Amino acid sequence: MDKLLFINVTSLISALFWGNLISAVFLFLYFRRSRHTKERQLTFYLLLAKLFHTLAYFCFFGRGFLPVLFSVNVGNTVFFAGFYFEARAIFRIIKEESERRIFLMRVLLVISVVLFNLMEAFYPQSGIRVTVASLCVIIIMLIPSVRMLISRDSSRFAKSTAILYCLFLLLLLPRAWHSLMYRDVGILTTNTVQSLTFLSLLLQLVFSMPAYILIIKEYADDALLLMATTDRLTGATNRHAFLDAAAAVHENSRRFRLSLALLFIDVDHFKNVNDQYGHGFGDTVLTRLTGGIDKCLRGSDLSCRYGGEEFVALLPRTDGDAAEIVAGRIMQEVRNARFEEHPDFHFTVSIGIACGVPDHRGSLEKMIDSADSAMYEAKKAGRDRVALHTMNAPDNSRS
Repeated sequence: MDKLLFINVTSLISALFWGNLISAVFLFLYFRRSRHTKERQLTFYLLLAKLFHTLAYFCFFGRGFLPVLFSVNVGNTVFFAGFYFEARAIFRIIKEESERRIFLMRVLLVISVVLFNLMEAFYPQSGIRVTVASLCVIIIMLIPSVRMLISRDSSRFAKSTAILYCLFLLLLLPRAWHSLMYRDVGILTTNTVQSLTFLSLLLQLVFSMPAYILIIKEYADDALLLMATTDRLTGATNRHAFLDAAAAVHENSRRFRLSLALLFIDVDHFKNVNDQYGHGFGDTVLTRLTGGIDKCLRGSDLSCRYGGEEFVALLPRTDGDAAEIVAGRIMQEVRNARFEEHPDFHFTVSIGIACGVPDHRGSLEKMIDSADSAMYEAKKAGRDRVALHTMNAPDNSRS
């Protein structure tokens, strides 16, 4: 069994060098053609990780004919930097890349680099060098690897990659202990522990790269879906996506005889806003309105920018009284809105409500038309108010 695991470490490091170099080339080509910000950032982190690791393995492979400063100090420094960028990529994948996490990873990287170089300066023994390097990699990669393994946002590809990372980190512990006990062990020394460690790293490289490519593709698909369903100006759901989702809610309400309310929201005197303050500020007003509407809705409610300065919100299991309360909250949110560019500016909205229990005679389009008509009634009545159309008697209340 030992002979099977007794793989030449120099050969493994050579394979890791070429594997990381080839991975870097593929990532660079992918990075050049990627268009979406999140996709590019993730690809960039992985590209830097592979480039740093390629340089590190070149330095390790050059022990004996490269200067010690380059083969040891520079080699291990860029080795740690490569894992730092892999950690950044992991946190981005599991959507935990906060400023606090980034700062923590930078601190751990600096600690690892300083600790290794200090130990190399005062205790230049190969065994201690391998021990410290192993512990430094554990320090950098432990938190992101465990987080990716247990995170709910990790896909099956991500969890599989996390398992390989954890296996590699577990093997670093006996490697660190063995190198400390036998201080003549160097990075190119071939023994069972060394062979297993670098073999696990090679397996991680081979299996994680396809997983990373698939994860990057998921980012690209998500970005395309977001572009297809989101209004680019305000960030609200666009009309097409809203109508698709609203049709399903309307049908569900009809089938189970549930009350349903639809709010048609229009900014009062919006043309005057554009004429007096400019279209750029008008866009800011619409964006602020989007946030105000979202703030007043439940997670189960739907909303969208219907067109121009018009917005629509669909409220399942909501009767007329509850819908008027929600409309009042939206109107108050709008009245309280303030803008740094124009501190004295304020605006209002008029809201039409259509509510009832959908039946076979009604449709989502008729409900929207009814709410639109109610909104114009609110306009005629003086604006900054709510008008209600009851289509059928509701038998459920907002929950």
